[in-house]
Amino acid sequence: MEENFDDIRPYSNKEFPEVMKRLASNKLVGKSARIFIIPHCVKPFCTLFEWIMGILARRYLMRLKSIEEFQKRIIIDLLLRNIIRYTISELTSSGLEDLDPEGSYLFISNHRDIVLDSALINYFIIKYGHSTCQIAFGENLLANELVSDLIRINKSFIVRRNLSPREQLKASVHLSRYIYQTLIINNESMWIAQRAGRAKDGDDITNPAILKMIYLSQRKSGKTFAEYMKELKIVPVAVSYERDPLDRMKAWELYRTEKKGVYKKGKMEDLLHMYAGLKRRKGRVHLAFDKPLDADFANDKESARAIDESIHRNFRLWPNNYIAYDKIHNSVKYIDKYTHEEKKKFLHRFRVLPSGVRSFALAAYAKAVENYELLPS
Repeated sequence: MEENFDDIRPYSNKEFPEVMKRLASNKLVGKSARIFIIPHCVKPFCTLFEWIMGILARRYLMRLKSIEEFQKRIIIDLLLRNIIRYTISELTSSGLEDLDPEGSYLFISNHRDIVLDSALINYFIIKYGHSTCQIAFGENLLANELVSDLIRINKSFIVRRNLSPREQLKASVHLSRYIYQTLIINNESMWIAQRAGRAKDGDDITNPAILKMIYLSQRKSGKTFAEYMKELKIVPVAVSYERDPLDRMKAWELYRTEKKGVYKKGKMEDLLHMYAGLKRRKGRVHLAFDKPLDADFANDKESARAIDESIHRNFRLWPNNYIAYDKIHNSVKYIDKYTHEEKKKFLHRFRVLPSGVRSFALAAYAKAVENYELLPS
């Protein structure tokens, strides 16, 4: 009997008309569009703009006929192209020309931004003739019905979290079977981050437990771990932002965690981070797609290490990374990698932060250089 994945899978084209009706009737659509397009609206005019944008959004949404059309017209053409145009000074990629557009791949990348990491991966794989991949999205980010619908209509599958140990194991096996069904049976690519949360400290390290989870569905199949990892065609992707739009927010979170031992998120904090990550400037951005991993990995730790080495080797180091390294190490080791003006401008960004918070911010930028230095020659 075929397993039912309705609780975690993306919406289908069969469900598309009903989801569009829900989105069109949601009162938050007009407000969300106004906040995104006119964030600094004069208060007396906000209600008017939200009403107008709500009407326009509803009419536009009801004309769409499929998920593919939604992704192209709303996600790519309307949202992502504007984000790229206004917040990214230069966007480049490498390696996709070596991947077969007809193949399916498990893209595993470092994780710095809640939404943009996977969105940019989809942007480039479409550009190189691939179909959009399914995207892993944490259940904790489904803040309301509008967010949930937008995520699942955009080919995202849900990763359940914060369960009891028994329920978590059950959910992990279920997710592992869904990944097998999607990648191997349906020949559809997927994206998953190398760890559950973003690397707020800049340390892009793969959690082996993710690879162990992926293998759960194959334990009784007779297929070895090494065989299955090859069958998945894992493509490590290094996502390199010249400027992390949330660098100061992340530094404050790390600082408060260190001081208090715990950090409690605000109710709408994840949504705020999603919005800020999309709207703030990121400078230059590069995505490096490696070739699928092809070694015989004995276990999850070996495969995680291979992903790490690929990401650390292919991560594009910007002047900001070298400036931060020299600053926190009190050195001039990489002084030839940046100019005096670049250093002055970068450090000026953190001038008003307390020294403890500033240290976390700089350490996050420096970590990519430190990880590169540790790579085997």
